Amino acid sequence: LEPLTRRALRALDMRHMIPTPLAPSRPLEGARRPARLARAALALALALCGCDDDSSDEAEPQSNANVPVFKDGTIYLSPGYITKVGIRTEAAGVTEIVPVIHVNGVLEYDQRQIAAVGSAIDGRVTEVLVVEGNSVLPETPLATLQSAEVGGVQAELRAIEARSKVARANRRRKQALVKEGIASKRSAEIASGEVSVISAELKAARQRLRALGGAEKGKEIGIIQLTSPIAGEIAEVNVYRGQAVGPQHTAFTVVDYSQLWVRLSVFEGELQYISKDDPVLLNVQSAPDEEFTGAVDFVSPSFDPELRSAEVRVIVPNDDRLLRVGQAVNATIMAEGAQKEALSIPRSAVVMVDGRSTVFVAPSEHTVIPKQVELGVRGPTRVEVLSGLVAGDVVVTKGVFALKSELFR
Repeated sequence: LEPLTRRALRALDMRHMIPTPLAPSRPLEGARRPARLARAALALALALCGCDDDSSDEAEPQSNANVPVFKDGTIYLSPGYITKVGIRTEAAGVTEIVPVIHVNGVLEYDQRQIAAVGSAIDGRVTEVLVVEGNSVLPETPLATLQSAEVGGVQAELRAIEARSKVARANRRRKQALVKEGIASKRSAEIASGEVSVISAELKAARQRLRALGGAEKGKEIGIIQLTSPIAGEIAEVNVYRGQAVGPQHTAFTVVDYSQLWVRLSVFEGELQYISKDDPVLLNVQSAPDEEFTGAVDFVSPSFDPELRSAEVRVIVPNDDRLLRVGQAVNATIMAEGAQKEALSIPRSAVVMVDGRSTVFVAPSEHTVIPKQVELGVRGPTRVEVLSGLVAGDVVVTKGVFALKSELFR
């Protein structure tokens, strides 16, 4: 300040150096020019004094009510901006974290709840008794077939049954004659042996008929019924009346929709947290406000080296039939078996800046500092911090995207 003051004073003293005019009636032109120069020098000196005073007083950056100031790696916030954006903070601390894994998948049949129904022998369809969508119970008739092979076995069975009656009657007669002393014991033993042989033939014929799907009793020979082995709904009907079918043909598909599967492809880094019976939350686009629950049923021991992932199968109860096969689902696996205590912060505190996880540390009420952090396990609402923060560090949890935009202003 002193050198500037001295320059100003010297500029003022220049007025005393102006020559006195020789005659008041004729001022000299040369005398007026130094006077003008003196006044200009005075104005310049005063201006310099003002500029030097401003530059010498270096103050902390100030922000107005709406726009923060980002300087030297720190964002300075005004009370008005904090209120407008709704800045909220929370201290980092050690908490329990349950890892969550977000994966997409597609609903499909539970392979244990699906049945393909067909004929074990060649035959021709005489009647179709159900259509797609019908509900069925175990042993519900689905169709009738006519088969020459079944007719032959049924005829053979009835012939054996007739022989069995004759053989049993002969045994009773021989046993009665032995008691009366008319017949020998040997004849009675032969009669009993014949009954045993015929009984074995009868049993074999019945088993063969059962394997072919034929009925032991009935007026019509060669007619068999295809029945449902499980309770469920008819998903497919692949036969019509008069069609010839064989063992290779699937006539009906029956599905129990009360339980479905979701196959998920989980990446290598997340697979380590998942174990059998971990709960799973699912959402579908058709019911965005509805949340469905399931459980991990199987974690594949094999790994796909190209996709760097493995299959995780989830069982999803569907008693109310709101879920449909083929629907895309968003699955959230709650890896309860990997629950741990760790330094954590709310997930809302983290944003990506230049591809790095970043938080805004608040050392004071009106200043925040962007800081890169290394994250670990992610929970439903909190995330583990491996490095970059210590317990007690205060981070911004609401308004982080507004602060992020200030970094690129």
